[in-house]
Amino acid sequence: MTRSRGFTLIEVMVALAIVATALPALMMLITSQLQGAGITREKTQAYWIAENQLARLTLRDRLVEQFSIPDSVNGTVERDGVRWYWELTSQQTEVEGFRRLDLTVALDAQKEDTLASLTGFINE
Repeated sequence: MTRSRGFTLIEVMVALAIVATALPALMMLITSQLQGAGITREKTQAYWIAENQLARLTLRDRLVEQFSIPDSVNGTVERDGVRWYWELTSQQTEVEGFRRLDLTVALDAQKEDTLASLTGFINE
């Protein structure tokens, strides 16, 4: 009499129990990785917008005569179908003729949640 090879019912049940406990943990790991990638993408775009606004202001200061940098200004920009809110505040520094520019960027719908913050200095 030959005995057939295969898995017993208990072995199959143990294997299914192991897979059933590991699968939710794997799904949570994948979900957190996807959320992290989305947040990184948003922060990268926010920094690009901040750099663009700072460059725009610097060019305007150099090219437009009688241009004075405002103490506070804000606006919105649309990029890749998403509206972004930016806000610039400037203040005089201890060094005469230099102003400090603080620029923050957030999603337009969530203005309180700053995704990027950029600081620069400009010679008046």
